[in-house]
Amino acid sequence: MDYLSVEAYAKSQGIHPRTVQRRCQAGLIPGARKLGNNWLIPKEADSGTSDPHVPEKNIPATTYLTFASGQADDHLEGLPKNASYRLAQGLFAYYRCEYEKALEAFDQMAPTDEDYLVGKLFSLYAAISLGDFERYRQIRPLFDASRTKALQGTGMEQIMECFQSNINVSILVLHNLPDWLKKGDLAPLPLSMGDLAWYTYIKYLQVTKDYRVMLVAAEARLSMQNPDTYSLSDIYAYIYAALGHLKEDNLALARKRMIKIMHLALPDRFIGPFVETLTTMQGLTERCLMEAFPQHYDRVIGQWKKVFPQWVRAHNELSAYIISEVLTLREHQIALYAVDGLTNRQIAEKLYLSLSTVKKDLSSIFDKLGISCRRQLKDLF
Repeated sequence: MDYLSVEAYAKSQGIHPRTVQRRCQAGLIPGARKLGNNWLIPKEADSGTSDPHVPEKNIPATTYLTFASGQADDHLEGLPKNASYRLAQGLFAYYRCEYEKALEAFDQMAPTDEDYLVGKLFSLYAAISLGDFERYRQIRPLFDASRTKALQGTGMEQIMECFQSNINVSILVLHNLPDWLKKGDLAPLPLSMGDLAWYTYIKYLQVTKDYRVMLVAAEARLSMQNPDTYSLSDIYAYIYAALGHLKEDNLALARKRMIKIMHLALPDRFIGPFVETLTTMQGLTERCLMEAFPQHYDRVIGQWKKVFPQWVRAHNELSAYIISEVLTLREHQIALYAVDGLTNRQIAEKLYLSLSTVKKDLSSIFDKLGISCRRQLKDLF
């Protein structure tokens, strides 16, 4: 069998040698083997990521995801048909709530592609949105915490932490979030992960209700935006800026931000972010749609009715899966008694605790599991 060096393989794929080394260490390049301090990559692995009709070019993935309003498809078709193109195809479909189409595009990505795991992440989300939990369970192990532990010292550890954190905050399960995310220190991550890391951080701020910092982060992002273009991640910057202004009771500025991003994104049919955030926006999304884009109102609301129950199910499934890891022994005991129907006072008597301690522990249980009442707790057991 013929082998390529890391440098030769990187050149053939138009990516950095460091990226190749990380993928070898993570086991994402089939057949790659280590000889001393060097990696040897089967020559056959060189095929499958390049299009025979269009030469590969080392164009940043962000170039595929930034465009003028109403020009997303034309912009994409003018770029090389490589792995970044396939990722963008999938993301466009996902943001349009065309989940089957998104999965088809992501499935064309090879494990050797630089953004392979990003494609898998959004495949996971598309599967949830479709209610395809068999597929969800097939993809989920790719992002298990055990993989992060195995990657310690490889340079991939924080990248995997970012993917895991993105899943947890998206499904509203605040478990095992790294300190760098809580502090908003995204510098250690590679530039290629910038948009995903930023979204993960601002979603974390929204879920933890740190609206002041969320607003600052969103407005800082918007201050750097090119006025002639926007990107997929910019949609969330506008939406979360609008939410931040709502929480500050600045309704006029909240409406301004929402109307602006609707004018940018809806001509490209990117309704997904509005569907995803509908329940958090205190009616602002519906009001702005009826005012400025009534033709999109029924589709956004109809899509929300389809996908929201699936995301609740995903939340419940992940919460149940990690209960033993998240709760302390005492919290687990209290949760079980609560599920059995015991009152707070009865639980306190059973465990020889004060009533205030039981109430405090129940509140902690709800926060850790992303729920708000005993009925939801019962659904997890």
